[in-house]
Amino acid sequence: IFWTLLIITLKSFTEQYEVVGPAEPVFAVAGEDAILPCSVKPSISVVDMRVEWFRLDLKDSQPVHLYEDHEDRNTDQIQSYRGRTKLIHQELQRGDASLKLSSVRVSDEGLYKCFIQSRSWYDDATVNVRVEVVKKKLWLFHYKLIFKAYFSIFPTVNVILDGDTAHPRLIVSDDGKQVREGRTRREADGFSSGCFYFEVQVKGQTKWYLGVARESVIRKGWIRLSSVNGCWTVSLYNGKYRARESSYVLLSLSVAPQRVGVFVDYSEGLVSFYDVESMSHIYSFTNQSFNEKLYPFVCLGYYWNKNSTPLIICDDY
Repeated sequence: IFWTLLIITLKSFTEQYEVVGPAEPVFAVAGEDAILPCSVKPSISVVDMRVEWFRLDLKDSQPVHLYEDHEDRNTDQIQSYRGRTKLIHQELQRGDASLKLSSVRVSDEGLYKCFIQSRSWYDDATVNVRVEVVKKKLWLFHYKLIFKAYFSIFPTVNVILDGDTAHPRLIVSDDGKQVREGRTRREADGFSSGCFYFEVQVKGQTKWYLGVARESVIRKGWIRLSSVNGCWTVSLYNGKYRARESSYVLLSLSVAPQRVGVFVDYSEGLVSFYDVESMSHIYSFTNQSFNEKLYPFVCLGYYWNKNSTPLIICDDY
């Protein structure tokens, strides 16, 4: 009995380890990829262990990423992290459980916990992630140069609002560039390839939705503006900025956008939104599947909008 207890005690002792994270905050750039460091000391394999990443500052109990029984198990993963997290399985053999986070968003900022559990031991470490928004004008101007180069090769499309297909309460200006109370899709020839970009002035308006919608989206009646239903939008509603995937994603913006730029890369499945004046990134839908034409989309809310300030399609960029 003594030897049995001794062997069990020694085995448990040898499985003890320390989970180590960075001492300083990890700074990530919005729109780029980031590595959240986490490893064990001594450097033993964690292939057979449970590795779980989750947010300490969110009430949501769902994981950011879960590895268990030699595979990733992200069925219950937080929706906003779907398709954006990855563990390098080869590195797990060396005790490295760092998490790769793709296409960083402002909403990713916060406290993360890296939890590693074996059969007889567990430990965790906290990683403080800070998200920086690149505000150098060169960053956004680079994209504008790409847009101009693209449209100098291919015919441009004059995007206007089509009042004939609008809701009865919609007021569309004669030039088709302004819309007041109501909602409608912006009409043009549509896009089914390449890249396109447009800007909308939202200054003074307290309720708006804008982005792009697929050709087959329902035009009349109640529309749920989510990426699942073919509408990739950001919005301002009740003083809060949000994006809508399968659920709402709250956006933490330091300043209120006065003009919003929308960039679409059809082949890459990318829809990105920018605050034009501060030259900062607002939000991106990534890894989307486009299989039909996309149209620019503007909306003044689901219910009555008493604010008479129009949304204006800009031509001066």
